[in-house]
Amino acid sequence: MSSSNSTPPLSAIFVLSAAALAYEVLLVRLFSIIHWHHFAFMVISIALLGYGASGSMITIFQRGLLQRYNSVLIINAVLFGLSAIICFIAVQQLPFNALEILWDTSQWQRLFMSYLLLTLPFFFVANAIALTMARYSDRIALVYGVDLIGAGTGAIAILVLLQFYSPDAVLRIVGVLGIVAGLLAIHKLARPGRMLVSSSLALLTVIIIFAPADWFELHLSEYKGLEQVLLINGTQHLQRHSNSISQVDVVESRDIPLRNAPGMSLLSPSGTPDQLAVFRDGDEMTTIDQRDDTESLVYQDYMSSILPYHIHDSPQKVLVLGSSTGNELLQATLHNAAHIDAVESDTLLTKLITEDYAEYFGWDRISDRINFYNISPRGYAASSGEKYNIIVTGVPGGSSGGAAGVHALAASYNFTIEALEKYISLLEPDGLLSITFWTSTPARGNLRLFTTAVEALRRSGFEHPGNNMAWIRSWNTATLIIKNGALSEDEIKRVRSFSAARAFDVAWLPGIKQDEVNRYQLLQQPIYYMAASSLLSSASKDFIDNYKYNIKSVTDNNPYFNNSFKWSSLPELLSIPGHGGIAMIGVGYPTLLFTLFQAIIAAVALILLPLAFIRRNKKSDLSRRRNIVIYFISIGLAFLFIELAFIQKFTLILSQPLYAVAVTLCAFLIFSGLGSLYAQKMMMTSSPAFMQTLLSRSVALICIITLIYIFAFPYITDPIMAMSEPARIAAAVLLAAPLSFFMGIPFPLGLTATRHNDAQLMPWAWGINGCASVLSAILAILLAIEIGFSGVMLSAILFYALAWMSQPVLKA
Repeated sequence: MSSSNSTPPLSAIFVLSAAALAYEVLLVRLFSIIHWHHFAFMVISIALLGYGASGSMITIFQRGLLQRYNSVLIINAVLFGLSAIICFIAVQQLPFNALEILWDTSQWQRLFMSYLLLTLPFFFVANAIALTMARYSDRIALVYGVDLIGAGTGAIAILVLLQFYSPDAVLRIVGVLGIVAGLLAIHKLARPGRMLVSSSLALLTVIIIFAPADWFELHLSEYKGLEQVLLINGTQHLQRHSNSISQVDVVESRDIPLRNAPGMSLLSPSGTPDQLAVFRDGDEMTTIDQRDDTESLVYQDYMSSILPYHIHDSPQKVLVLGSSTGNELLQATLHNAAHIDAVESDTLLTKLITEDYAEYFGWDRISDRINFYNISPRGYAASSGEKYNIIVTGVPGGSSGGAAGVHALAASYNFTIEALEKYISLLEPDGLLSITFWTSTPARGNLRLFTTAVEALRRSGFEHPGNNMAWIRSWNTATLIIKNGALSEDEIKRVRSFSAARAFDVAWLPGIKQDEVNRYQLLQQPIYYMAASSLLSSASKDFIDNYKYNIKSVTDNNPYFNNSFKWSSLPELLSIPGHGGIAMIGVGYPTLLFTLFQAIIAAVALILLPLAFIRRNKKSDLSRRRNIVIYFISIGLAFLFIELAFIQKFTLILSQPLYAVAVTLCAFLIFSGLGSLYAQKMMMTSSPAFMQTLLSRSVALICIITLIYIFAFPYITDPIMAMSEPARIAAAVLLAAPLSFFMGIPFPLGLTATRHNDAQLMPWAWGINGCASVLSAILAILLAIEIGFSGVMLSAILFYALAWMSQPVLKA
């Protein structure tokens, strides 16, 4: 059905699309707080099946829905606003525990229920957009373009809102936007009904705004660190702050001291001072020390992370990467560092020790020596021209989910080969780079760090990297020292003396013998020494291949440092009695695979179901339907493959992950929307034959530009990272603009051609594309882990080529 004599409700579509994208990003933040980030990602991916379900439903009931289009549009907009709130509240009531997901089948049922509930808001949005395209079928590209531009605007708007309002408050705003979209479409109704509908929607808006606050209160997983600490008698929740990238909570324990000191020797003559616990997104606990005098910091000198200051006396310049709540700053001042540059990307953490608890922390005593830089470690390393005697990375906050592998799917550019090369380049001759990690059993992350460090040293021109490294181990941390030059005999003696005085095990030193290791914190095998010896020898490849976990060096192209899953070890781990072997696998990678399996089943069902209700005719024969499936699945997979790869590339360039998400989504969606509007203009003024030419040219340009970027990114990344923040954002937008413009053309051209050939298949094609988008979000991460982001972009090129090969059958 076409309606060429009236105008599509573009303002309503714009607001609704902006609200839907904002809701998607908001859910990632909300679930990062109440669960963990990668589970948020998977829930959102599955929830987007609402677009696929919408296509199937409209295909079946298209005629009746279009006859009542005006009312159905308003109802779906309003239902989005209401369900966005109600469904999230309902999901919070499900007793889901992500840490038990591999051995408790009931957790899968609860996760599946979360999928179903969160599908509803996206289902209603998709209904409104798809029905508008069907109603105004001669202006599909126009509606699609406004849809994309609205979504791109929502990507920026949600970050602004989160900067000033708490996530639960923003949830109300998103709900209200759904109602607003309904109000903007009211002029489509007959005049007698407008007043009643307007009054009803206004009343709903008031109810949402003034609903009780406890309805929207976030209920964190009982297994997250914040919830665990609040169970201790005498604890008091002091304050909570949030911004677009984190929520920070401060807790005081008055009756039972917290005693947080990562890697502190059991021989320490003193304990920790009073401390306040700080949690990011309900986990990753760090602490703020109460500093009364220098004596209160004595315990700091008995932590493994203090080692570089015992090798290099009284350093003039120290760089702290990830200063968090100040532990590493105290260590540097304890050893009389003259000048300290502190890098911390989260301004909320910096504010705690410089403003909110400055007196408690003793900020005035050390502030004259410290400069703060709110940027990522990689961003600072790329833009700084300073040289340092010591560079230290902050010990990661303690995570209750870390051992279970919940961070396995989090990309990080801070410990790749390229990152370590940059850090080494900032060292003065004979300067020291110190990295402290938590230990794990079996050993994984620390071994992977050593492997990566060996390769970084070799790339930096050191032929014998073992001479530049020292490695010690406490009862729960390991500290790796990388020197810009060979360790001297005196420095080696200092490491031995430091370790012996604190009962730390030496895992590696130049010239070390096996009988010198594994003396204090006894392991079944001296695995750290065995790994170091093997990784520095010609047997390195064999050791990496035969080790039960993935400890290959990490690169910017494949920055999944925490993913240690290895297929070859799966049978052995599963054979361990009880749940021990399952726990050693880690929940991240296997859960992603299972989610993909669920998504495939749902997608196949949603694609095949409408076929039972579609009337057969010559125009919709089996061959045409097959090619419709190929075309729309291909462009759905390809679009998000490239978009997700750019998010990761821009994370490195922009230094802030959330900025990368916002800039990528905004640029890709807005410029794709402009590409769709250009296609609409061409369809109105050009012949059908030219449309085929336009499609061929756009696909060819997408493939060419993507290939250029694959080869160019490694060369342009560092120059862009050295620019100012506004310049980096502008550069990212300029990089995304030409590619995303052409990526906005194939979908509306294909949808228009499908409508021209057989109108009943158009909603089905819309649903197929939605199902493909869900699969691509999961597949992109799996492929990135296995073949890197360049491989993901090459896969996108292949899918666009496949779409081009299927497109001739779409033409009239």
